[in-house]
Amino acid sequence: MSANNAHIKRLLATKQCQGGDLRDAQLTRLNLANADLSGAKLMFANLNGTNLNQANLSGAELSFANLVAADLARSDLSGIDAKGVNLLDAKLNEAELGGADLVFATLVNSQLQNSNLSGASLEGANLIGANLHTAQMSGVNLAGANLGHTQLIGANLSNADLSNARLVEADLSDANLSGVNLRNANLLNANLNGANLTGADLSGANLAQAKLDGAIGLYQENPVSGMRTPPERHPSSAHTHPNMSSYVSVLHTNSSLHSGSNHLGLPRPGLPS
Repeated sequence: MSANNAHIKRLLATKQCQGGDLRDAQLTRLNLANADLSGAKLMFANLNGTNLNQANLSGAELSFANLVAADLARSDLSGIDAKGVNLLDAKLNEAELGGADLVFATLVNSQLQNSNLSGASLEGANLIGANLHTAQMSGVNLAGANLGHTQLIGANLSNADLSNARLVEADLSDANLSGVNLRNANLLNANLNGANLTGADLSGANLAQAKLDGAIGLYQENPVSGMRTPPERHPSSAHTHPNMSSYVSVLHTNSSLHSGSNHLGLPRPGLPS
């Protein structure tokens, strides 16, 4: 079913189309900055390269819409239904995306600096190369998402679900990962320098070659079992974490460990192994 032509005309004339029927509409490269599209139906709409800077799209339906290279900086996208939306190369810095449904969305190389994604669902989404510097992502669902090479420096991911996520070479330095679910996540070559991992679930996570200098919460009283850690490195190797050799050796040789145990009993810095 195609868009309502009267609604398109109203949008172009006034930039006001609250709740409008714009399904399958061709709205490419238009200037819709500050437009009010709250609650609008934009499923399968083509907004390639459209200027939606500071637009109000709260509660809009954007499933499978084309927003490639669209400018959505400082826009209100809270509560949108945008399953499968294409936001490749989109500008979303300082955008409000709290509670958004972005399941299986494409956000490759998108700009999301200082954006708010708290409580949003991005399960299975593709965020390769996205910039999420200092983004607010508390409670976000990124289970199974691809975050390879993403910039998450200083981002707040507290209590987020990153189970089975791919974080290869992602930069999570100084990020808040407290209480995060990283079960079976792939953190190969990831940068976790200065990250807060207090209470994080790292069961089955791959931390091979990860940078862990200054990371908080790795040496807890009862860390989670099953975490795959980096191989032992030569002491002169760059980014070698303090006490990592003893940390790895405990994983392999501690006779008190059992396969079903949830307690590794890992040593803390400064204590004998």
